[in-house]
Amino acid sequence: MSDRLKEVPYLPRKLPFLGHLPGLARDPFGFFDRAARHGPLVRIGLGPKTACVVNDPALLRHMLISGRGDFDKGGGVVEAFIKLWGGNGGLAACPNEAHRVARPLMQPAFHPSRIPDYNRQMVHNATEIVGRWRPGQVVDIDREMTCLTTKTLTNSLFTDPVSVRCVDQFQHDLPVISSGLLARTILPAYGRLPLPANRRYREAQARTRSAIDSMIRHRRDDPGDYEDLFSLLLVRGPDGTVALSDEEVQGHIWSFMIGGIDTTAALLAWTLSLLVRHPHWYTRVEKEIDTVLDGAPPSHADLARLPQLQRVLTETLRLYPPGWVVSRVTRARTALGGYRIPEGAELYFSIRTLLRDPTIYADPDRFDPDRWRQGNCTREQREAYLPFGAGVRKCIGDAFALAEAASTLAVLLQRWRVQPVAGSQATLKVGVVLHPKGLRLRVTPRTPTRPLPSATEDPVPARGQEGSAGTPHETGQGS
Repeated sequence: MSDRLKEVPYLPRKLPFLGHLPGLARDPFGFFDRAARHGPLVRIGLGPKTACVVNDPALLRHMLISGRGDFDKGGGVVEAFIKLWGGNGGLAACPNEAHRVARPLMQPAFHPSRIPDYNRQMVHNATEIVGRWRPGQVVDIDREMTCLTTKTLTNSLFTDPVSVRCVDQFQHDLPVISSGLLARTILPAYGRLPLPANRRYREAQARTRSAIDSMIRHRRDDPGDYEDLFSLLLVRGPDGTVALSDEEVQGHIWSFMIGGIDTTAALLAWTLSLLVRHPHWYTRVEKEIDTVLDGAPPSHADLARLPQLQRVLTETLRLYPPGWVVSRVTRARTALGGYRIPEGAELYFSIRTLLRDPTIYADPDRFDPDRWRQGNCTREQREAYLPFGAGVRKCIGDAFALAEAASTLAVLLQRWRVQPVAGSQATLKVGVVLHPKGLRLRVTPRTPTRPLPSATEDPVPARGQEGSAGTPHETGQGS
């Protein structure tokens, strides 16, 4: 084993002074795909810095689970978050030590027993949003789904009137913030350039910070009787001291607003985009929803009785994972992939590249929800499936997000048939979260039918007999 990072092989095409930055900035997906073809661990140059790209699922699981004590949140992705919202980066980006304090405070808000109550609010919100549509209307799906997830976040986790107004303000600034974050992750010096995009980013950052400060001051002064996530962030000990400082609370709110609004909205938009491009699957999901729900609003228990919809969501997350690039930093000298990695080394990995690895997933660019059908999915595929991370830092809100996505789609597809608009072509918008830019769909009302399931479709379990849909989502801890 080597004792120095420089023994890790360099990815080819490294330029003097710039390293691999031009290729990474020009085509981030292609860059990480190319890195994956050069071995499980490769070294890259990021200007004056050196880092490693990890391309092997076994090494990733070691970093995230069994060897997590040696690997902490850090690197370019985390640094961009901390510069944006201050503090220690919120639950998604804070160091492990801060995470051990903050996560138990927030965990009650995401306990499985709370999800059915949230689901009722999710269904109400979805019904209200799609109820505003008119027959033949052309809908900007990404924008509508962002409105919906914003409403769900405020109705469920930040419920006082001041917080609702502040989160609504954040929704309008979210596209600028998301694209600006990615630029600062790839090229930190970009943020110092005198560009209009940087001015818009700084203005959006200032507005959001000011709004969150108002949220915190208002709730500290008037705690009220709110049983929401915000109340848990502001909890005081028996001696009256706060568990989290205002700066730490601000970071956590930033984290939940990006995670609770942007990622779920993108999942919903991509799912609809894939369904309209694959009419066979659209019909299967629509028939399943009609058969199981029979026109009724979906309860949380009903969601487990929609296995085809669950597989569609699983496959959508495989193709378009919310946090598609992740970074870590070593806190001690450690071993990885046959090399000794020194303390302070930056490590990057692309969840998107991993989930499209042709050695793991056959025909990886094809939309095939049945790859997740029970009996079709291999252990290797399940272990490589990490759209929400793994281990103690696995996303705290994964069950919340999946319930919101499934219940929203059930409500929407019960009421409306969505079809692509001629001449309207959605394009991939690359940011910290991947969105289908320009996805416009025409909606026409429909009356749900109750067809008999065909022999090729999944049997519908009776109420109270719901089981696994065969999808690989892990339950447990994370963020």
